[in-house]
Amino acid sequence: MTVRDWLHFFAALGHSVVGVLCLSRRRQSPLSRLLALLCLDLFGVHFATFAFHSSRAAVWDWADAVFTVLCPPLVLHFVVTFVGARHRYTRSVFACYVGFGAFALASSASFLRPRRSAWVDSASWASILLVGWLPVLAGCLSLLIRHLLATTDVVEKARTRTVLSAIALGGALGTTDLAAGAGMDIPYLGSLGTLTGALLIASAVFRLELFDDSPPKELAFYALTLTAAAGAFYSVVIVRWGGNMAAVTFGGLSLLVILSAAARESLGANLAQRERAARLTSLGRVAGQMAHDIRNPLAALLGSAQALEGDLSGEDRRALSDLVIEQAHRIRAVVESYERFGNVEPVVSRIKLNDIVERVVAGLNASANPRYAFRTELSKALPECDLDPDLVATALENLASNAVDAMPEGGTCKFATWLEYANDDELTVAISVTDTGIGMDVRRAERVFDDFFTTKSNGRGFGLAFVERVARAHRGTVSVKSSPECGTTFVLKLRGTV
Repeated sequence: MTVRDWLHFFAALGHSVVGVLCLSRRRQSPLSRLLALLCLDLFGVHFATFAFHSSRAAVWDWADAVFTVLCPPLVLHFVVTFVGARHRYTRSVFACYVGFGAFALASSASFLRPRRSAWVDSASWASILLVGWLPVLAGCLSLLIRHLLATTDVVEKARTRTVLSAIALGGALGTTDLAAGAGMDIPYLGSLGTLTGALLIASAVFRLELFDDSPPKELAFYALTLTAAAGAFYSVVIVRWGGNMAAVTFGGLSLLVILSAAARESLGANLAQRERAARLTSLGRVAGQMAHDIRNPLAALLGSAQALEGDLSGEDRRALSDLVIEQAHRIRAVVESYERFGNVEPVVSRIKLNDIVERVVAGLNASANPRYAFRTELSKALPECDLDPDLVATALENLASNAVDAMPEGGTCKFATWLEYANDDELTVAISVTDTGIGMDVRRAERVFDDFFTTKSNGRGFGLAFVERVARAHRGTVSVKSSPECGTTFVLKLRGTV
């Protein structure tokens, strides 16, 4: 056994520890799942290399080739998720999976034909993979550098620098193996690079809390101990059986895990869309039942209040009665809006967006805690357009509620409007809601509009998803820009006819 072989063994050990820690989280996120998948794949690369050098069984060379080819799309997928650009680069990630997946299948097929099995160990095979990997590495480093320059949060900068160092070192040193395989006179340093990358990622998970709920530090010791014991046992199995039983066990289980997880990530968007539609259908039924249950007691409340109004004397009591009736009518409007909630079908009327904002802000200032200030910066150039005032008002109230939750010590929430676009037939009006709260990182910001996604202990993950549906119902969009400790800005753009 050479030093290089043992470096592969310890690199496999390090990646398996990080993978186990990611899978041990109570709440899985896209980032933790991808990191676990990437670590398991790198574990497969290094352990297969170690096993091949120990046993010289051809099946380990096949496993090494397949796991190596799957690394680039997993690295790209992890990086775009880390920088909060998962939705923006969906097509690029998918194309990367398709391209490298096809190359992995071609590499696997070569082992079925003895005359072509030597191709995987040839300079041409390494050159093809090198040509495909270098643009992926450059793109990943570019995304991380841009994210590092854009973020203002100190902790997020530290996380980004750590991940950037891990990708740069692991990628650059890992490239030496491909370059050497392509015929260049370069030492094999891939195992050293990925081992260093695993240590850096582990420090990001624990010291910099890469995830919302990092695993307890004691778990790292247990994971390391169990993985070391399993690795030592498995290395003995390889030496004893020469790769036969070991190859079947390792190759079958590892490949099943990798391919299953990769398929889940690739098909995740499609399945999520179907699941989302099913959940929204259920919510529509719940809303209809809620409206049915509340309508009768509401009618009794209105009848009683109107009957009492005829027997009242005194201006104060009459004013109180008027208030009860006004609030009852408001509750009835809420019930009617819930009846329409299942499809969020706008009932438009000619109105100015500024009028809706002023009405919402007036209500917020009248009922909010004195620690919160709600201010407006409204454009006077906004013309009237066709909008659903109730849906838009509810969306703004949800954004204001989110702002209040983000400012536990109090703060300011500002509403601003402007004209985004206009022609003779239609226009687009925009409104921003900016708070001075705790903010959030890009990974959380990318998921805030997902149905039922919430970071609050008593939250339901419902309000911001409703805001997005209101935007789509008005042929518009909603976006978010946030940074930890620097507040959050939501921008809602609505399209209407002039």
